[in-house]
Amino acid sequence: MENQLWGEIPEPRNTEWDKVVPKEIGKLVILSAIKMEPPKVKQPQPDEHADNNITVGPEHSTMEENVLHTIKLIQHARKVDDLIRISNSMIQDEEPSVEVKECPPMPQAPAQKIKQEETFPSYKSREESSFTLGEPIILPELGREVTKEILYKSVATLCAHAGYDSGMQSSLLVLTDVAEDFFKKFTRLLRYAVDREELYGNSGFPDAMERVFHEMGLGSVTRLHDFYQSRVLQYRDQWQEKCQKLVQQYEALLPSIKREPDELVRFKTEMESEEDIPEIHFPAMADGDCVDELQSSLEPGFQMLHSLEQEVAIKYGTV
Repeated sequence: MENQLWGEIPEPRNTEWDKVVPKEIGKLVILSAIKMEPPKVKQPQPDEHADNNITVGPEHSTMEENVLHTIKLIQHARKVDDLIRISNSMIQDEEPSVEVKECPPMPQAPAQKIKQEETFPSYKSREESSFTLGEPIILPELGREVTKEILYKSVATLCAHAGYDSGMQSSLLVLTDVAEDFFKKFTRLLRYAVDREELYGNSGFPDAMERVFHEMGLGSVTRLHDFYQSRVLQYRDQWQEKCQKLVQQYEALLPSIKREPDELVRFKTEMESEEDIPEIHFPAMADGDCVDELQSSLEPGFQMLHSLEQEVAIKYGTV
């Protein structure tokens, strides 16, 4: 009896397949019966379940109010700076303009919202919300295109907050891709950190967010508060102060711009007449020597005048 391995299919003894069909042809028939499929190319496919026409609420897409106020201050400062430059050129060219533009009003600061009100010493009231009551917060499920548009809007807002007034769309798209890659890496590490804490317990950090901040090289979570204070609030106050100085500078130039043309011409004529007057310098003399020094300085002049009179008299025979 032949040794048969496990999993082998025994050949039927009654059929003589090799006699009917040659072995080479049999292999070709078997291979042709198998339907060959090419390897599937793994490419990112659009999410069929994502709704691209979903309406995102303002609480999920609105930019921070202090950032928007700073952008308005930057635009206001540029407008006033342009008015100051035009005014200086008008004053230098002495060409008054009939239409003098008034200074645009300062942007109004957003109303400050007090999150907590103190009702009793060392006690702060807590407003009831779905989060404090333990109710689940339903967030909209966004597709990739919607999230990319929100991220693109955020990147453009941050560029305007940094002081850029224009930019190419390709540059904004590159920055958007960089921000998307950063958030993907951040959320992936956050997922790993949460799963690691569930499996192995506390890892020495206060929470998973603190761990991911250190792994990403961002330092502590408290640096977010420091960044917001310096780069958002103090930056807003700096532009507020700069706008006030520019407004004061432009208001100081308004009286010179609003002069009538006759006043400017009269002022110019007076300046030219004052410039045409020659300066005469007299020698400084003491009180006692005033008469003697003045007489000695005038004697050469009298002698020249006397000699000229004699020459004229001799020439015309009047002597």
